[in-house]
Amino acid sequence: MIKIILVFLTLFISLNTLHAEDSEFIQQQELFLKVKTIIQEEESIARAYENFILNEKKLPTTFAQLVTDEYLDSGFTLTPFVDGETVSVNDFGFRKEINNRLKGSSLEEDESIQRLYESDLFRKKTYFYDRDEIGIKLEDEFVNHLYFLSSTAGFNLIKCGISPKKKYCWNKEDTDENVIYIYQEDAQTNLLMYYSVDNFKTGPIIITNDTSLHITSDEFNSIPKGALLYDTEAVKYIKTRDSIEVVK
Repeated sequence: MIKIILVFLTLFISLNTLHAEDSEFIQQQELFLKVKTIIQEEESIARAYENFILNEKKLPTTFAQLVTDEYLDSGFTLTPFVDGETVSVNDFGFRKEINNRLKGSSLEEDESIQRLYESDLFRKKTYFYDRDEIGIKLEDEFVNHLYFLSSTAGFNLIKCGISPKKKYCWNKEDTDENVIYIYQEDAQTNLLMYYSVDNFKTGPIIITNDTSLHITSDEFNSIPKGALLYDTEAVKYIKTRDSIEVVK
């Protein structure tokens, strides 16, 4: 009789252990899927961020600018790491970063969650930067160029002729093309380059004939490799990986 009781007791303990292990496995699977969902949301934000710059010719400085039917969808919602926790995306300012949403969560110190969230397993447009930020990768050359201009200057391009003047501005020409003008300073007296938005990747881009500025002005670094350039005296150049070379 005692043996039978011991057998049943052993079986009961084994079943409960298996049930507990099964429950833990299910919980881990649910957490895994939740982290994947959160990363996918960040990937969507990154794609919307780049598309906004491409379409609007300026940087989105607030998250709300992306929560529209044209970009993320007006019904876009954020998933918390733990149900019931408050979650939000900080405004961007002029930085291509999303706040690290694991920070402040009750799972912040969970090493397995950290490793998964910080890995590149589900990331293509984003990457783990540090405990505070998730970086956004920009792929389009023109978008990278606009990001460089706006982030370094601390303002979005304005329409040329508007006061106060800024060294980066755009204008719509008679041909209905959007043309971007890049000056050395806000007074707009020394023009570095100008180009049609549609021609940025291949040229022609019109540049200053002051070749010293080709070297010292960082604005020339973001011109795409292979683009054709003409200075104001009709000298032809090509943008290489490291410099601007005269075409002979």
